[in-house]
Amino acid sequence: MALLPFDAGSARQIPREPGCYLFIGEKSRVLYVGKAVDLRSRVASYFNRGQDDRLVTRYVHRFAKGIDYVVAGSEKEALLLENSLIKKHRPRFNVRLTDDKTYFSLELDLRAEWPRIRIVRRRRQKDGVVYFGPYPSASACRRTLQFLGSIFPLRSCSDSVLYNRTRPCISYEIKRCVAPCVGLVERPDYMKIADDAVRFLRGKNLDLLTELERKMKDASAALEFERAAELRDRIEAIRTTVDNPQVTRNARKAFDVVGLYRIEDEVQITVLFVREGVLASSANYRVANFHDTDELLRGFLGQFYADRPAPEEIILPEEAAEMKLLEETISETQGRGVRLVVPERGEKRRLLALAERNAEEAWRQRHEDRHDATSTLQTLRHDLELVRMPHRIECFDLSNLMGRHVVGSCAAFTDGRPDKARYRRYKIRTVEGQDDFAGMAEVIRRRLTRGLREDDLPDLIVIDGGKGQLGAAHAVLKELGVDRVDLVSLAKAREEREGSHALRTKERVFRPGSELPIVLEMDSPASKLLVRVRDEAHRFAITYHRRLREKADVTSVLELVPGIGPRKARALLKTFGSVRAVREADDAVLAAMPGMTDRLVADLRAFFANAGHLEDRTGRTEVDPDDT
Repeated sequence: MALLPFDAGSARQIPREPGCYLFIGEKSRVLYVGKAVDLRSRVASYFNRGQDDRLVTRYVHRFAKGIDYVVAGSEKEALLLENSLIKKHRPRFNVRLTDDKTYFSLELDLRAEWPRIRIVRRRRQKDGVVYFGPYPSASACRRTLQFLGSIFPLRSCSDSVLYNRTRPCISYEIKRCVAPCVGLVERPDYMKIADDAVRFLRGKNLDLLTELERKMKDASAALEFERAAELRDRIEAIRTTVDNPQVTRNARKAFDVVGLYRIEDEVQITVLFVREGVLASSANYRVANFHDTDELLRGFLGQFYADRPAPEEIILPEEAAEMKLLEETISETQGRGVRLVVPERGEKRRLLALAERNAEEAWRQRHEDRHDATSTLQTLRHDLELVRMPHRIECFDLSNLMGRHVVGSCAAFTDGRPDKARYRRYKIRTVEGQDDFAGMAEVIRRRLTRGLREDDLPDLIVIDGGKGQLGAAHAVLKELGVDRVDLVSLAKAREEREGSHALRTKERVFRPGSELPIVLEMDSPASKLLVRVRDEAHRFAITYHRRLREKADVTSVLELVPGIGPRKARALLKTFGSVRAVREADDAVLAAMPGMTDRLVADLRAFFANAGHLEDRTGRTEVDPDDT
């Protein structure tokens, strides 16, 4: 369909049917998506002065250049289509959820031979995979996982480690795993532990305790005292959790409670997840404060429950004009009945007040953090005499082992907080051996070249090193004509001896053209921020270097076979996944590989026969990591 101009005349060309309309801005960007029972009447209302006084209408008139629309079969279809279009285009003036934190869930794949509980960011909607959460932070998720490991001794290792072990690890020794890796447990017994973990996480603790107590008594009667002691400890740990107070007396239902806090130019939304009468976790979001309550709730609920399970009831702070339609649409999406409730009194009203207080507290805390970050950045700018406010800081580091696998890393911080979407890693391409100055120059050149091309440059570049690395980076800035980025290097604090005493120097910051460093107080927020950025870049570089080194070590085992070079070794690992799998593959399958011959297969068999002590350290290979 041809795009219609953004004017009243175009509205008269739109049919009187249910559907969605899209306001288009410059470069064909979708600015706003709306739904309507009568498309013509709804779009026309944007051009009738005084009929639509919403703040979003002013923004639409300011930026919109054209109108598009999609006809739907019914109002319900139009609502589903609206959610789909918002998710696809992420329009500037629709409700867009900005998550205050990263939320994690626990995943247990019961289809696996030996299931394990692991932390994941995204949920897969597949049969046999159960999820618990979401949890408000990674640390909360890890604490739960650690606690579960102390009660239910399921494996925590990856598949590659599991299938390449020849003896139990330390987790077995401290009774946190039953060692399926070496066959010390039968699968039915292992799956019973996994089933107990699922029942515990779903809140079916009383049934679980009754069964465990029966098993403990049976083990004691059979004189299996060690087994009985293990069950006793598990029972005590579960009881400690069960005895925690509940937030609601109705422990049989699950609720999500949506609390709103409107202030200034934004709305803070807090969702409390109440499961089995217990406040399991919470989530915080913020949206721009130019939507009315109807659009706010419709947009939030449509996005929030598009890819996550909804409970039996969702408690809302206010009635929405299309409450029944919203309820039917969410129920249809979930495949079961979901009720939207606006309580006026009682226990649910108390829960709603709790959610609203949490929303207010989340807003206050974020603004205090923002104020503290701004103050720290202002101090950093003053202390380092920077030209620009360092809203985005990028720190670069190199890592190598005696000149092998030289890699670089970039850690990015935006307004004082890690911005991991901007983290980058680099394989050094143009430098042979260990030359930190040339390697740093290559990394900075590649980063700035991309930044100039995409108009995406940081405010401050920090080099992890001294004057040499700083000089190499500064030369690249002058070569590329970049004069709007501040540049410093951060030299690590070191210990110096004064007689019999060891004195630790302070962090020193070097600037181009200045011989003397700027010495920062170790306890100052500005110094702590720089050190944190530097440590992140160092950690990221070390992690990448270790991955490459481990991959090379595994590959080099196969390279010991005459006639198999690096390319064939990588191809074998990529196809079979591990050295062990290569060793156990059929001769015919190996011979069918490109570049392999019957003679090479025979040499490979002879190698494994004479080198049976060699172990596959990682158990699998990886596709080459992204090289920025």
